Amino acid sequence: MKKTIIALLIAATGSLFASSFCPSNAYPPRPESARVWYEIEYFPVRLISMVSTVVWDVPTASFQDAIKGAIGGTHMVARNVGKEDGTYELVAGGLTGGPVGLASGSAYGVLHGFSYGVKHGFVGYPSPNSGSHSMLFQSKAYIVPYDDNY
Repeated sequence: MKKTIIALLIAATGSLFASSFCPSNAYPPRPESARVWYEIEYFPVRLISMVSTVVWDVPTASFQDAIKGAIGGTHMVARNVGKEDGTYELVAGGLTGGPVGLASGSAYGVLHGFSYGVKHGFVGYPSPNSGSHSMLFQSKAYIVPYDDNY
């Protein structure tokens, strides 16, 4: 048993020293032309990804931004008429500012979804630790961008 343990230690030590002193050509440096060829082969995948994300992101962003715009337009009119939390002010804001916010938010969402889909569909989505997704955990994702009182 002792001979087996000693043999394993010697083998492990020998392989450790051999790998540190003898350079290996198992992973040679990749030339820059390999990266170019990889990008050429990967280009159709990027295009398919970009088209599919635009198809998904345009209606999704249009709907989300339309809802945010309707809420923001309602509250903006209610605040300018009188009390922002008042019942009659919110009804007036919902009848006048809501549809305007809905239409403008939807138009903005089309542009927003298209640009986001083209960029992130071609390049890739950001990591979960980046600023766009970490804002969710800081309760900043629910700020209405069309409401000038935030």
